[in-house]
Amino acid sequence: MTGVLEARNIVKTFIVRREGKPHELRAVGDVSLSVAPGEIVGLVGESGSGKTTVSRIMIGIERATSGTVTYNGKPVETRADWRALRRSVQYVFQDPFTALCPTMRIGDALAEPLIIHNMCPRGEVPGRVTKMLETVGLHPDVARRMPNQLSGGQRQRVNLARALMLEPKALICDEIVSGLDVSIQAQVLRLLVELQERLGLSLIFISHDLRIVRYLSSRVLVMYLGQIVEQGPTEAVFDNPQHDYTRALLAAIPDHSRVLAGAA
Repeated sequence: MTGVLEARNIVKTFIVRREGKPHELRAVGDVSLSVAPGEIVGLVGESGSGKTTVSRIMIGIERATSGTVTYNGKPVETRADWRALRRSVQYVFQDPFTALCPTMRIGDALAEPLIIHNMCPRGEVPGRVTKMLETVGLHPDVARRMPNQLSGGQRQRVNLARALMLEPKALICDEIVSGLDVSIQAQVLRLLVELQERLGLSLIFISHDLRIVRYLSSRVLVMYLGQIVEQGPTEAVFDNPQHDYTRALLAAIPDHSRVLAGAA
């Protein structure tokens, strides 16, 4: 089955200066991954492993040194290609506090994607904003509030709502619950699962927390030092890890009953 979104042989290098001389730093080395229609793929690894860099390349925030990104089997190359991809694939950022413009009301933040992409007549925008707030479990009055009037969990719900405004086929979720309290994590994860099932979304879920990845994903890829070192069906990887790094990650998992019990 062709992936909705694929990264093929992605390499990303940066030039850094050491002792006054330029050196090449390879952040990602020959990484390939894909997500099929309706699939949830977990991408795990410690901070600095390259998982966020790969995801930012897949949405066009950064450009690969080499390799290709494809959407529905077609390479994404031109500005028009990237614009079309960004309408169909949305990115949910890690920090719910900096992901929203602090001077823009929530309703305006949700309306902006509709207006930019000419999704509907202007007169229909307020109704769509109200419906989306209700979809993510927020009262329509939230549209009149500023980001600093919301809790972290509410802001992350708003970020999910904004990502869903364009009716995307896929979401890339980058550590979206890592900064939230455990009880709020469970609420956001439960909402994400409900939305994914209801809308048939494909998800790439990025995390360093294997407890959450096991709960969410059907397939998992493990990144270490910029490379995929292990991948496969989630239960197979968790029950019979083949790489030393994967075994070390699994050995470090604390008791996860609180998160999973709340999200189930």
